[in-house]
Amino acid sequence: MNFALTVNSLSVYYLSHFGTVKAVDDVSFSLEKNQSIGIVGESGCGKSTLGAALLRSVPYPGKIVDGQIILDGQDITKISDDEFDKKIRWKEISMIFQGALNSLDPVFTVGSQMKEILHQHGYSTDDLEVIADSLKSVLLEPSITKKYPHELSGGMKQRTSIAMALLLNPKILVADEPTTSLDVMVQSQIINLLKKLKRDRNMSIVFISHDLGVISEVSETIAIMYRGQIVELGKSYEIYKNPKHPYTEKLVTSIPNIKHKENRPQDLSEKSQGPIRKETGCKFYDGCPYAKEKCRNDPPVINHKNGYIRCWLYE
Repeated sequence: MNFALTVNSLSVYYLSHFGTVKAVDDVSFSLEKNQSIGIVGESGCGKSTLGAALLRSVPYPGKIVDGQIILDGQDITKISDDEFDKKIRWKEISMIFQGALNSLDPVFTVGSQMKEILHQHGYSTDDLEVIADSLKSVLLEPSITKKYPHELSGGMKQRTSIAMALLLNPKILVADEPTTSLDVMVQSQIINLLKKLKRDRNMSIVFISHDLGVISEVSETIAIMYRGQIVELGKSYEIYKNPKHPYTEKLVTSIPNIKHKENRPQDLSEKSQGPIRKETGCKFYDGCPYAKEKCRNDPPVINHKNGYIRCWLYE
């Protein structure tokens, strides 16, 4: 199968004198063309670091220490920063960063910020048609190029950020929490917009969120992330109807259900928390109701038809 993106055994560590934080630890997945994968997990599980790694934008002291990111048959972790900036970033793969509402520079107009992207990649900044087309694709009038970010509503800022990410027509869009801090109506508009863009542009999307409800709206495949690892990968309907990993079970049952008021949200807490600790065995050992002595060893990765599970229960 010809995949748009393949990630093989990717590891991203934050190295400091306090210790090593394995923010992304041996993560693998593939993304089909014109498909969407949802990366789901609690805050601090490493999903945003994973998104940043795909753009080679991991902040210091983070570093990609192992693995491959295959885009169009090329491992983009091996090319130089200059080549990546000129040939890959914004053109082949682009990103809507977390906190996009505050990612726009407040002292420059929308138009000048979009022209800067064109300038950095050798496009003529006089060709305003490219900017206008990108804004129209997210249902914004080209006239907002003259406005400053503070003159835009929250929804307009978010759509502007999406328009900037789509400016050079990338094949893959990484969307990191694109609906955070938006009200429910605007969230719905953004979700519908991303679904339309994926369909119209034959684009693939990596959708990062802690909200399983939002993920289900846009993603055919879901990857459940816990403490830097993908513990379960499968089709969306399988994850919701038949979660296999104990953490996925707890995560799915933590969603409030107004039809079953007697079902209380599950407690996802652990006995031992903190990003730096001895990383041996199953990462969910302390919180797993099925934990056994062998779970103190690293669990096997069990492949199935549509993905895999990282758990001793399915050995």
